Amino acid sequence: MEPVKQQVGDGQDNFGQAAGKLAQAAKQASEAAASQTAHAAAATVQAGSGGAAAEVAAGSAAGPWGAVLAAAWAMRHTLFKVLVTMCLCLLFFIVLIVSLPTIVTNPVLGLDGNKPADDATLLSTYTELAEIVDQAVESGYDQALTQVEGIITGGGYDYRLSMDALANYAYSSAGYDVCYILAAYSASLEQKNTSKADLTAKLNNVVGFMFPVTQDGTGETEVEVEGEDDEEPTTETVEFVKCTIHPFDDSVIATAFGIDLDAEYGLFKITYKEAIEKMAAALKRTLYGSVANGQAVPLTDAELIAFVNRQNCSAMRKYILSTALSLVGKVPYFWGGKSAPGWNDEWNTPRLVTAAGSPTSGTIQPYGLDCSGFSDWVYKTAVGVSLYGTNWSQWDNSETVTAAELQPGDLGFLGGRADWTHVLVFAGYGEGGQRMWVHSSGGEGVIFNTPSYEGTLNLRRPKYVDFDAAPPNNVQQGMPIETIQVDVTHYCACSLCCGSNADGFTASGKRAARGMVAMSSYYPFGTQIMINGTMYTVEDRGGSGIENNRSRVDIFIPDHNEALRLGRYQTTAQIYRMGR
Repeated sequence: MEPVKQQVGDGQDNFGQAAGKLAQAAKQASEAAASQTAHAAAATVQAGSGGAAAEVAAGSAAGPWGAVLAAAWAMRHTLFKVLVTMCLCLLFFIVLIVSLPTIVTNPVLGLDGNKPADDATLLSTYTELAEIVDQAVESGYDQALTQVEGIITGGGYDYRLSMDALANYAYSSAGYDVCYILAAYSASLEQKNTSKADLTAKLNNVVGFMFPVTQDGTGETEVEVEGEDDEEPTTETVEFVKCTIHPFDDSVIATAFGIDLDAEYGLFKITYKEAIEKMAAALKRTLYGSVANGQAVPLTDAELIAFVNRQNCSAMRKYILSTALSLVGKVPYFWGGKSAPGWNDEWNTPRLVTAAGSPTSGTIQPYGLDCSGFSDWVYKTAVGVSLYGTNWSQWDNSETVTAAELQPGDLGFLGGRADWTHVLVFAGYGEGGQRMWVHSSGGEGVIFNTPSYEGTLNLRRPKYVDFDAAPPNNVQQGMPIETIQVDVTHYCACSLCCGSNADGFTASGKRAARGMVAMSSYYPFGTQIMINGTMYTVEDRGGSGIENNRSRVDIFIPDHNEALRLGRYQTTAQIYRMGR
């Protein structure tokens, strides 16, 4: 793990730390005084800072403050200017505090008259509330899946074919914004009497409407039925239903909290919609230092292949680079996060941060990798060589290279061995000749960029890797032997998913295990196929739906509900080796 990296976005509560220092002052301010101050401060700071504060304040009344401050500033007394500046800073943070959703701030500041929770911070409180929202949304998704299964079984439709025909837009594009939801809840009560219990109850009242389900018709197809004893196989016509699970319906949030988004919000001369957006933006700035949600867009397979192909380096280095880029936008930053080679199913699931030394220590965060954990994972996954899980070890197991010698797969350290703060993996050169890096950055996760501090990095190369060796699986030029479009389906060994073959044994004679893949016999057992950065091995077959469809890939998941949640989707896959 590594220390807090403020310069690379690791301090997720940048403004929150400063706001916390002003907590005592804020507590002494009455609710009425704070509200009046917010009006005046919004206009004052907007005039002096390009409107930045106006975006986080729930109002922009001007009043006489501008004239008073202009007259004060006209006085050339240095000390007075300093005092005015200090007051403006204090007003700015008061504006910041009172414009945040009270469901987040009250447990920390106690402005509702209740004693603040022990050791509560804005980040820890937000994390707890985000878990409540996530659980409600997951419950909504499960209810949508249950509704689909009810349509299938109630109508007597073929389960497997109906699930194959399901258009599921929910899981991969939930579309909900936790900050917006918390702001909407607080605004619905005009920032008064908010509570976790009330938030939970109101969200649970609408979980059945979060992911709308529609029945879009039926279809028929011929399937082959195995004959008994020496009888020849026969065919029969089966009917299936076509359903759609739609993306998260954002309008359900207004319904849950009884909000008319077009109505005027309080005395601020803005609508509820505008007030909620401003409060959500203020919360994001407080937690992350920006309005961005801290997530990077994953690279498409075409983008990954194109970038790797442009790099002038060995096949092994291209293979290492492809491995590193496969996690961009898919794995969050987690303080102290390490992992074994390959995809980790625990990534993106809640876990307590047990490592000390970070503002997130002791909080629940989506599990992922820290910066040294990511670089170590890349080398363990690509070539089976561990760089070890700390920056000290990675520094000691690497050697200095010059900028002219720098190659994809080399490392960059922000600082030296004694004062490092971050480690990155060099990816190569962009179309404009800029140096590009892939790394796990605090508040963002695994990203691919040219960071602002790039020119100050110490450049080093891992010692115990043969960068001129052939890549694993006889991959030439670090690239797959074939790239195909696939239809991915997740299944378990229950009777609904596998019918008469629900005994858990595969066509290869092995018992089904997590991650086992079934494909058409066009791909022999032992074929290696990479899907979304994870390498799978073909070890199973299926019925005619798989055998007659070379683009279909079924991935075994032990739990039926988990298989349903993972669902079905289309993506690009790479064949790295054909089986024998």
